[in-house]
Amino acid sequence: MFEKLIDSFEKLCLQIIIEILLVPVTIFKLFQDTRRCYDLSVHEMEKEETERFRDYLSPIKLSVYTSVIVSVLLMDYSGEHSFISKIKGLSMVEKALFIFLMNNFTAVIFSVILLWYKKEKVNTVAFRTLLFSFIYTTVYTSTPFFILILSAMFLGQTVNVQSYLDHLSKLADSGAYESRDYIFFIVFVVFVVIGVIGLIKLFRALHHILKENFRYHPYVVWIFTLLFFLIQIYYAGGFI
Repeated sequence: MFEKLIDSFEKLCLQIIIEILLVPVTIFKLFQDTRRCYDLSVHEMEKEETERFRDYLSPIKLSVYTSVIVSVLLMDYSGEHSFISKIKGLSMVEKALFIFLMNNFTAVIFSVILLWYKKEKVNTVAFRTLLFSFIYTTVYTSTPFFILILSAMFLGQTVNVQSYLDHLSKLADSGAYESRDYIFFIVFVVFVVIGVIGLIKLFRALHHILKENFRYHPYVVWIFTLLFFLIQIYYAGGFI
């Protein structure tokens, strides 16, 4: 009995380690080709349930791991003048659930809209395919901010990026920069570059999803792509 328990725990730990390692792999693959947000979801949903998402992390698990990691960070490093303070009193599990639901809100709304247009029911493969595709697109907005927050935490001991920027502005007057301050400037430049690339990738990914599911004139598809893009950017900006 005890050996079976140990074996089960070993398999669980190994599975978690593998899935954590698949997080950067999945993000990298999605940044390589924006069409994978939809095409990968379609390809995986055609397989048997036990065979899905072996080489990549499923969008649900990707979002869950991201939410858990962020919630762990927020347990020890809480800013006073940011969104973080609004969920400061919640437990780690509550924060993770809250972040997961908020992060995927637009994915659910967009999926329901397209599902209504296609006259499909919610409990279908079509809904899960659309939902998975839109959840994957959140990678393009969350990844740059995630890199910036982690860098600010390690370099300035806070996830409140604004407070660290205020700290750097004060140093600018005295000129007393430290090596980690210069590193943060480099990270900030990288954040801006990845952020711009992410916005372009997000637009292209949304356009591909709509083009495959929205059978109207190309101009109409472009208009709805822009609408979905602006909604997701506005929502992500307010959340972050």
